[in-house]
Amino acid sequence: MKLNFDVNPDYVFLHALNMAQHQEPFSGWAQFTNKIWEKSPEVFYFLAGSPEYVLYGRKGKFSVLSKQAEKILEKTKRSKEYKRLIQETKKYTIFVQKQWRRNEKKILSFVESITGIKLPKKTIDIYLTHPKLNNGMTLDDSTIVWSHSEDWKNYATVYLCHELMHIFTNHDPSEITHAVIELMTDNELRIHLNGKGIYFKESGKEVGHRSLRKLEKKILPRWKIYLKKKDKNIFKFLEEIKRKKAN
Repeated sequence: MKLNFDVNPDYVFLHALNMAQHQEPFSGWAQFTNKIWEKSPEVFYFLAGSPEYVLYGRKGKFSVLSKQAEKILEKTKRSKEYKRLIQETKKYTIFVQKQWRRNEKKILSFVESITGIKLPKKTIDIYLTHPKLNNGMTLDDSTIVWSHSEDWKNYATVYLCHELMHIFTNHDPSEITHAVIELMTDNELRIHLNGKGIYFKESGKEVGHRSLRKLEKKILPRWKIYLKKKDKNIFKFLEEIKRKKAN
């Protein structure tokens, strides 16, 4: 299995422009994007992935907005803010790629041994966005999008493995599967890679989703027993946990 790291400039820009963002990739970004809004609010909302663009009546038609958006986007690409956004993302991509390559053999061996899964011979594309704007999800069986500040040692590696596990568990949406993935990657893999640490805490920060913590602590005793088994099978373990919860 191989990870291919890439930067798609249009995706990087649109991710940074998205209305769901609560912070700037760098100082002055909000002021820059406000100029796009001032030029054309409907195009701004369209590019930012916000449904508000439909409130602009006839101008809200896809055919009209897409042409307007394309013109504004091409002009935006010549700005210093756009170029800085892409440059910083490319620098971050090199950092993440080097970290993954350094840990790759250890990670893949860990995943196979702890899950009992024989990793497929395939390439998975990783599309990076600006590191100050959190991102992390699987789009399909061969595509992951990612970015995050490096909160502790090997952070990117651990959470890329987290996303890979969503693929290997067939994108199972259950909370139990997500909780087990966090026990495996956010916690056990983190400690394994860094040579030290405890579950659920790292460098003074809480690890994983707070909403899953109660469930994770409930599963933890059985997880510890599972880790001691010679012949591990993560799918059987998940079935066992789900069955016990159902009863």
